[in-house]
Amino acid sequence: MKLAAVLLNYNDYEGTRAQLDRIRDFSLLSRIVIVDNHSTDGSGERLRELAGGKICFLSSWRNGGYGSGNDLGIRYAAKNLAATHILVANPDAVFSEDCLGDMARLFIQKEKAGAASAVMWDRQGRAQKTAWPLRGFLPELLNSGPVCRRLFSRFIDYPPSFFRGRGAVRVGVLHGSLLLLSAEAYLRSGGYDPKVFLYAEENILARRLSERGYESYLLRGQSYYHENSGTISRSIRTPTERQKLRQESERYYYRQYLGIKLPGQLLTLLFQWIVLLETRLLERLGLLR
Repeated sequence: MKLAAVLLNYNDYEGTRAQLDRIRDFSLLSRIVIVDNHSTDGSGERLRELAGGKICFLSSWRNGGYGSGNDLGIRYAAKNLAATHILVANPDAVFSEDCLGDMARLFIQKEKAGAASAVMWDRQGRAQKTAWPLRGFLPELLNSGPVCRRLFSRFIDYPPSFFRGRGAVRVGVLHGSLLLLSAEAYLRSGGYDPKVFLYAEENILARRLSERGYESYLLRGQSYYHENSGTISRSIRTPTERQKLRQESERYYYRQYLGIKLPGQLLTLLFQWIVLLETRLLERLGLLR
């Protein structure tokens, strides 16, 4: 087993450098690939100066989004560095080498494993949603609305009892802030969809892996902190703009991967219109930033 890590940077030198400093001495990592996603603030040039030894630097010719940038690094690590497993780590995901080691060992225990992660916490010590089912169209549509998501959570998410008393739990989808991927599974499944700029990429990756017979696992005995440094909020400034981008990705996912036809597309447009009105109202009231 040969592990490499991919760190994606977009206008966030401090965050990416901090992550690099945290993990560069991990003995489990043979190489670390920094991918600059066509930054506009000069952070790419500063990160390029750190290349050498186990650190590689790649620069994307465009900002194709989260999936596209990580895909560049993953494929480079698999094909050029002979990595068998690749860690995708957001700059604001703080984890230990023990956590990485347990994720790596899972791939030895579960021969069909394609992706693994640990339980995500915030800095206030609150557990965050790290995994959810691969849903059909209607449950996924309900999950896309802030109000419906809360009203119907018991029907569209895993109940707490699903995880209780279990170590490695097979799940549908894993949160994308920290993922250890089998290079073979990633390449065979097609990996991230380059047509999606942001949002829905976790569902797409999980569905592609599942369709090729690979499984996703959540390690309940390990955890990491997700600091939510706000890279998305800095580059896409208003909640309404972010919601529009999210809805565009959702429509693509529903059409291309869930196979909805015209009635489903019309229902989606109506539902998203209501959600967008709600977002604008909350933004004007100062309840969303």
